[in-house]
Amino acid sequence: MIDLHVHTWRCRHADGTAEEYVRAAAAHGVRTLAFTEHLPLPPELSARVPGAGGYAMPAEELPAYVAEVRAAAELGAQLGVEVLLGIEIDAVPDGFGHAAVLLGEHPFDMVLGSVHFIDDWAFDDPARTDGYDSWDLGALWERYFDDVIVAARSGLADVMAHADLVKKFCKRPDGPVDHLYASTAAALREAGVAIEVNTAGLRKPCREVYPAPGMLEALRREGVPATIGSDAHAPADVGAGAREAIAALREAGYRSVVVFRNRMAEEVGIDDL
Repeated sequence: MIDLHVHTWRCRHADGTAEEYVRAAAAHGVRTLAFTEHLPLPPELSARVPGAGGYAMPAEELPAYVAEVRAAAELGAQLGVEVLLGIEIDAVPDGFGHAAVLLGEHPFDMVLGSVHFIDDWAFDDPARTDGYDSWDLGALWERYFDDVIVAARSGLADVMAHADLVKKFCKRPDGPVDHLYASTAAALREAGVAIEVNTAGLRKPCREVYPAPGMLEALRREGVPATIGSDAHAPADVGAGAREAIAALREAGYRSVVVFRNRMAEEVGIDDL
């Protein structure tokens, strides 16, 4: 089993140390685990967004995070868990330069790209759901997927994480969204970016993995590689939903997933997970 998306206490909205996650991975049968802490936000964005201090690791802690993951890898070797050094970036256009500088400072195995902000609104924050009231949901979904495409084309990320996160609170347009799935899938293929089947949605109000079945099928038709992540914010969630993720991949027509090491994708058959 693989789990290529977990967070520790350093992101300020999760619990658990790197060591605790590795021990949980060993207990839950996860053989490859990627730590993907939230990259420090661009200072300009942090200054504009209320509560930004609770969304990502502070910049001064990035070296300590890398050192902790390296130490966790030593423990993992003893417990039969391969530990990879990953990071998750909030891929906002005015932060691309900031992210590129920080990514160049450390030898990450994998970079997740994600969209958590529409302008300065953290739309997936349960404390800020009132922001949906100011949007036509059709326009919001159009804007969100446009931002996902921009993020994929930035060249910063290896994988787009929870690519339809905008559905988290079940705020969906009345009309069809297949055109959004198709355009996003084509953009990811063109950008050479993989997709993550993220099981955190099973634990959220939408009660569905990210991405939705229709989107995952569109991605498979475009030949976009896929991987799996729990988006765990506590050690107990490591590997959570893996069976559902594999079932979703099979249903969409996938027969393999990818694992990133040194920013290079390596294919693994689903039967071998």
